[in-house]
Amino acid sequence: MSSPVNDQVDGAVGRAADALFAVQRAEGSWPNRRPTAVLGTAGAAIALHLADRDRSAGLTARAVHWLGEAQNPDGGWGGVAGAPSQVIPTVIAASALRIIAPETTHDRVRRALDLVHADGGPTALNDAGMAHMASAFLTLAGLPAAGGARRIPLELLLLPARLWRARLSFRMAPFVAMAFMQSRGRPVRGPRRLARRAGLRLLSRMERQENDPGGYGGDNWLVAVVCIGLVSAGAPQEMIARTVDYLRANVHPDGSWHIMQGLDVIGGAYVARGLADAGYTGDARLAAARRWLRGCQQSEAFPLYASPPGGWGWEGPRGWPNILDSASVLAALVVAGGEEPGEVTRLGLRWLVSRQDRSGSWGTFVPDTTLRNDGPCPYVTAACLETLIDSGAAGDPAVRRGLDWLLGRQRPDGTYEALWYRGPVPGTAMALAAFGRAGMAGHPGARRARDALLRAQLPDGGWGPGDTGVPGDDPTGTVEETAWAVRALLVSGMPADDPRIRRGVAFIVAAQRPDGLWPAAPVCMHIRDAAYYVDGLIVDGLSLRALGAYRAARHAAAVAGSEVS
Repeated sequence: MSSPVNDQVDGAVGRAADALFAVQRAEGSWPNRRPTAVLGTAGAAIALHLADRDRSAGLTARAVHWLGEAQNPDGGWGGVAGAPSQVIPTVIAASALRIIAPETTHDRVRRALDLVHADGGPTALNDAGMAHMASAFLTLAGLPAAGGARRIPLELLLLPARLWRARLSFRMAPFVAMAFMQSRGRPVRGPRRLARRAGLRLLSRMERQENDPGGYGGDNWLVAVVCIGLVSAGAPQEMIARTVDYLRANVHPDGSWHIMQGLDVIGGAYVARGLADAGYTGDARLAAARRWLRGCQQSEAFPLYASPPGGWGWEGPRGWPNILDSASVLAALVVAGGEEPGEVTRLGLRWLVSRQDRSGSWGTFVPDTTLRNDGPCPYVTAACLETLIDSGAAGDPAVRRGLDWLLGRQRPDGTYEALWYRGPVPGTAMALAAFGRAGMAGHPGARRARDALLRAQLPDGGWGPGDTGVPGDDPTGTVEETAWAVRALLVSGMPADDPRIRRGVAFIVAAQRPDGLWPAAPVCMHIRDAAYYVDGLIVDGLSLRALGAYRAARHAAAVAGSEVS
């Protein structure tokens, strides 16, 4: 017998699939609907003002207006317009206003600085690199910056890459750029001159492997930082011009920029797996999406990360190979089983195993890195484990080592962290799902993770960010965190008719918009604990996976009931 909740779930899945297929591009990808960002806008405006002042004056004026409209009542800025204020976006936005339009923005800058210093200032940040960056931008703007930052040892690049690769990881480009900013206006002699040349060579090598000239990581904020660094170093004009052209090409009519310019691959992978779990595996339109994802596999090595061919990045077939993105793409491919050509998948799975840390975990960019923001990460590790298990590699030693690492990384309260998503829910949910897929749902570690998720369910039926240490976190649930939790609980063996599952499912269904898609929340981490962003494709993919898991559990229960009867 059908129930109202079951009918609502079926209807929600159908509406979401119709909406997603309606906007799917001809080649199989999906456009990623995301709001523009404070860091992208403020950083790009500063870079263009310093590197292309006359030609880009109209763009920077519109950026100043947009930033003024996006300022929160408390004087600060969040990752996107309307998000709770955070130190890094507030510092960079205030610096942009001071640098570009000091006469007309004095009051806005003063209010921003009052908020920053009331929170302890940049030195209160728990990331020394971000504290240094905040101080550097305040100094660039002629604003008070507490404390003197240590000199960035650019000479490190004079050593063989194997000695600094794991230490710098994905911060290679900003490391060079910030060192250039720090030496702005100072004479460069001796080893520092050699280090400057090495820094320019590293940036050139990185740029040659990007999808677009001047586009470091497809990240407007990072491109802006690199541009400012190049100007500070007196770099060749052609290098500066490419970053300027990249930023000018990506501005929106209202004067704002995204942080990450292109996230179609990672978002499309989440959607493709969500649609598959919701029952559309054999649909020709989903087959086109998988074909497009296969075409984004990187055919070249990425020497700066010592990465072989076979991985994926978030932009396309070039750029920074990313372990989490690769695991997500492979998850969308392996679920198709024999319908999926094997060569791409096999190469991708070998690549994934090759990026495992010696400890058994997975990070994001460089194995065995010492950089806190890269890895090892419970969320990424659990995602890699699920993908490998889905591919039929449950008995692979890499899976066993990964599971052992996860069990040893659990917090006393049963939760896990995620480096690239906020709060305790994503990491805990992914670890629980990995345990469930590995047949370990009854393990004490899995039970502790399940209990932690159940304790975190909110009165509205959803799950939210929990205590992330960021002032202003909304205590209400989000679709993303609820979907992560619901799917994990189902994969761990909780029955679909459990009232807590039904309340979570009802939360997801009720949040669906009239257009069939779901509202995105700022759960994605751009700079850990310092700047979040939203992703419209990820929320849809997570929702479909959760609803698909609910329908699969419901069907399994019905089959079991009929067999008993």
